[in-house]
Amino acid sequence: MAHNEYPPIPLRVLESGISVDTDHYDPHEDKVAHKEEQGAPETKTGQNGFLTTLQGIYFGISGMLGFGEKFSLCFFILLGGTLFGFCLARVLMMNPSNVETDTVPGEWYWYRQPLFKECIFIHIYLNIIAGLFAVFQFIPMIRRRKIIIHRINGYFVLLTLIPATVTGSIVARRAFGGETNTQAAFYTLGSMIGFAAFMGISNVRKTRKHRKWMLRTVAYTSSAITGRIIAIITRSIISISAPYYAIWTCDEVSFLFNSSSKAASTFPVCALSPGDDPKNVYVPVHASVHEDPINFGSAHRLSFGMALWLAMLIHVAAVEIYIRATESYQWPPRSLEAVHQHDGESLK
Repeated sequence: MAHNEYPPIPLRVLESGISVDTDHYDPHEDKVAHKEEQGAPETKTGQNGFLTTLQGIYFGISGMLGFGEKFSLCFFILLGGTLFGFCLARVLMMNPSNVETDTVPGEWYWYRQPLFKECIFIHIYLNIIAGLFAVFQFIPMIRRRKIIIHRINGYFVLLTLIPATVTGSIVARRAFGGETNTQAAFYTLGSMIGFAAFMGISNVRKTRKHRKWMLRTVAYTSSAITGRIIAIITRSIISISAPYYAIWTCDEVSFLFNSSSKAASTFPVCALSPGDDPKNVYVPVHASVHEDPINFGSAHRLSFGMALWLAMLIHVAAVEIYIRATESYQWPPRSLEAVHQHDGESLK
């Protein structure tokens, strides 16, 4: 035949718009031509390089500590660091003289009395120790490779946390004025911590359940920290809003003023007749952080009970969300039978 049976193959069109013979087509030239037309992307700037370095350091530390998820180290630094830092800051309270000066105005009136005095010191000492050592229980590298250290430290933390919770519940009778709202919050929190710790010990050989309950134990305990933060905000709000008042006894007022005559001049109802018991005479004290220490004490008394309830609600919700979010990463979804079998696995 004098002519080709098939129509000619069209020339390939480069991304740059130039037609080229496919027999001599070079993909690299196509890419270069396209970049020249569109503008090649800029190389990494120094800032991007710095961020890449930080990212490398972050994942390096995360891997060294044994964290499997990219966000776990962030949570550990944020939450574990907060607990550790709070306990370090409270170490000064282990000096008995600081307990009198650093507690909320009016608290030492009750804490100096028998039973309460012993309990508040035990509560402070053991809670600080438990908080400092509890942080290490949630480092995966220790939990997986140093199982003996993990077990010993775990029992040590529980042996300090349980009596700290019991003594704290005793002190709660008079903590921050001893109002029923505050008492109920402390007793509820103590019960939650005790139950979670008991469940954690009971499931010590069932790794999944043990992890969940110990996370809950620490989360519930840490709600006291969040409660203090909320109380700081709350007492500032009530100081500038409608007047709020807390009830004090005249004996508490006289103790804080270190003068019964000053108490009587400030609050005339405390000008008692002979034979009157100042412990049975009550006076409303304005709550404000902008006035005298007694007013600051009133603001804290009114705010802490509510703050602790709200903190417990936040921590209960947060720890359950975290448990469910991380469970799927550490234990991928399997059949129900496989999950039950894993729940019964023992630590070797």
